[in-house]
Formats: sequence, C-alpha cells, structure tokens
Amino acid sequence: MTIKRNKTCLNCNNPYVTAQVKSKFCSEECRIAQKISNTKAKRQKLAEKRVVKLPVSEEWLWIAREVRRAGTVECLYSHTVETLEQLFELRNYKYKTYDFDFEKKRSKFHLCHIQPVRGSNFVGLLHPHNLFIGPSLANQVHSIKFYDGVGMSINRINLQSKWLIPDDMTDARVLDKVQRYLGPVLIEYAKVNPIRMSQRLSLAKWIHKNVTGCVHTLAKLERMGMTELRKIRAAFEEKEVYQMDLSTKRSIVVALDEAARLSEQLPQGQHREDVAFLIPVLTVAGAWLSRQDEQDGLASILDRPYGAHWNPVELREGMDASDFRDFIAFQTFQTMQGAPLDRKMILNTLRKYLHVPAMTPDYSRSNSSMQSAFRDQYANFYSQVPVIQKAILAVGVCSAIQEYEYLEKVREADREIAIFESFGYETCTDEHDYSTINIQIEEDYVPNPNNPRIKKFIEPIFCDF
Repeated sequence: MTIKRNKTCLNCNNPYVTAQVKSKFCSEECRIAQKISNTKAKRQKLAEKRVVKLPVSEEWLWIAREVRRAGTVECLYSHTVETLEQLFELRNYKYKTYDFDFEKKRSKFHLCHIQPVRGSNFVGLLHPHNLFIGPSLANQVHSIKFYDGVGMSINRINLQSKWLIPDDMTDARVLDKVQRYLGPVLIEYAKVNPIRMSQRLSLAKWIHKNVTGCVHTLAKLERMGMTELRKIRAAFEEKEVYQMDLSTKRSIVVALDEAARLSEQLPQGQHREDVAFLIPVLTVAGAWLSRQDEQDGLASILDRPYGAHWNPVELREGMDASDFRDFIAFQTFQTMQGAPLDRKMILNTLRKYLHVPAMTPDYSRSNSSMQSAFRDQYANFYSQVPVIQKAILAVGVCSAIQEYEYLEKVREADREIAIFESFGYETCTDEHDYSTINIQIEEDYVPNPNNPRIKKFIEPIFCDF
C-alpha cells in the first residue's frame, strides 16, 4: 500500500500529494525555478559582502581619488557592468606599462581624458569611452583643450549638490557616495567580479602591528606606495628588497593597443573610424622601428627570430628618423583626443618617409633546428607577417609591382588551399582510425576486426574464406 503525503511546494506554496518522503516541489518546473532563485539569492549576498570591501580595494581607492579630483560622483554617469569592467582593465593596463620612474618621481604615460575632467563648463567622465593612455608630456601640453562631439562629459549646470565631493572628504565617505550613486549597477558588477583587499594596505597593517619602533602612524603607512612599504619590512627583517627589473612599455606599443581598444569600444562615429585608421599606420611605423639598432620591446609588433631576415619597411634616403617618429606620435595623440584627421596627408607623409624593400621574409639563413630552438619566436613571427603585409597594403607604401606580385602569391595560395580542401580528407579520431585514402599495408599486417572503421572492408574478405 502506497502512503500518500500532503505537502506544500517550497516554490509556489501550492499544496500537492506525493508518495516521496523527501519531496519538496510539486513539479520539475518549480524545482528548477527554486534552484535559480536560490542561486540569485546567493549571488546577491556574495555581492553585498564584496561591496563592503570597497574602502580596502586598490582599484576602488583609485576610483575614490579620481572622483575627488573631478569634484563629483557624477563623473561615473552612464556606467554599466561592462563599462566598469573595461575601466578597471584600462587602469590595470596602465599599471602594467611599468612607466613610473622612482628616481624622477614621474610617469611616462598618463590616463588622458578626451573631455577634460576639470573643464570650465563640463566635467569629463571617468569612463573608458572618455579615456586613453598617452604620453604624459603631450597630455600636459594639451591641458584642458577639447574637441566638440567626442568623449563624454556632463554639464556643470546639471550637477546635483548631493553628489559633490569636497577635497577633504575621506576615501571611505567618497566610496559610500559612489556605492549609493551606482546602486544596482555596482551590485551586478560585484556578483561577477571579486573585490579584493589591497596588498598595499595589508602590508601597511602588518608593519604597524609587527615593526616595533616604527615612526609612521597607520594612516601614513596606508598612504605609502608598495616600494616604500617593502623597504620598511625588508629593513626590519634584515633582508634585501626584492625588485623586479621591468622595462617600460614602448610608446608605440601602448598607442597601438589603445587604438585597437578604442576602435572596438568607442560608439560608432567619426572618432572611432579615425582611431581605427591609425592601426595600420602604427603597425607599419612599429615594424620599421623594430628593425632599427638598439630598439627593444617591439616583439609584440614584429619579432626578430634568429635566422629570419626581413626589413618590411625602411626610411627613404635623406629622411630624418626623429621627425618621422615625432610626426607619428603627434598625429596619434591628437586623433585619440578627437582632432579631425587628414587621412590623405597621413598616407602621403608615410609614402614620403618609407619604402618597402621586400614584401616577404627571407628564411634562407634559418633551418629546422633553428626554428625548433626558437619555436616561440618563430610562431610569433609567422603570425605577425601577414598582419604587417596587410598594413603595408592598407597605407600604400609599397610599389604597384610589389602589390601585384604579393596579391598574386596570395591568390595562388588560396587556390592551393581550396584544391586541398576539396579532396575531402578524413582525419583520425582514435588509435584504430586510419585515413580512407592512400592506405599502405605491410606484408605482415593483420587487420583488427574490432575496428569499426575497417570492419566493413575486412568482413567480406573473411567470408570468402
């Protein structure tokens, strides 16, 4: 006899009858719905716990400083979860340019605003569509100038007093306002992105707790940088300070990365198209620079594996290399700031300065052993060659004959690939799998009757015996 039990569904609260002792839901749909609801509740609690850590997160302390600089929380206007993620990716990329000179106490790169953060009538937003990483000197010279119709800003007339930030407001209070201003967007961000305690603050607390006789207060320690804090701890433990030898990223590499980012993230329009136009220009300029003497740090544009010889572009006789580099740097910065771009002038200038000795690399000095020894470099180089070639064609610095010969080789290669693919070769999927064509069998070969791919061929043979 089956015992019937009256229960109430944990999801819809409707009564139902079941024979299952552990039953909790009236239907599979309710079980799935409750599981989804529980998952959402867990994510909500996790996000709320993460948001509490804002005042001890290095990334969000940076936000607090930038908001204080702008004077209003409304510099975070129009953010979504995606744009917040992009903003922190940009901030982390800036950090990884390793641009800070500890001796001179200055940076090689700045996080430049397209619409100035302290404009006379507008406040430039702290938004990835209004920021790019550029040379510090150019940014200082540019100052608060701007171009109409580009970047993102909010009119000072529209600023609300409740979101204003005085210069003496603490980071914790600034971030409290940030939390209230972003609201649900911050919660949704925290659901999928961890908010971690700053290593710098953690080290400051350790020093305050463990280093006896430390002359600095905790508040002062928390304002210090990682380098200073590491020196204090190393001196206390009588150890040497561990320092990584990190080279500053090359300006043209940073510019190329930023052009690629902005060409994807900026809204559709002339500014985005002009930045995208810079990508082949910077690629060609970077390829030329990578082949000059004592020019390191350009392997991400064009590597130099041992044994592979290729100078894709060279400076024409009588042209000044410094003038060319200054031209590229100036045009890049101005275009990212939103200045109108004269494409014809850019292309004509490139053709004036550069020419193409060879469209294809020379591998005559390399062999299989070299390519095996320098495998990663060669793999990187092989992937970069077509990118450089396409950039050369895009800016038109090669001759008409070079372009024709290169395109003929490309068409011939495409024809060969198409013919090869039309053969319909089948690839192996397991140890008993063999190609369906051009099978060569040794005299002592004994077929495996358990192989399903050849069973249909060998069964008729066995039947004939």
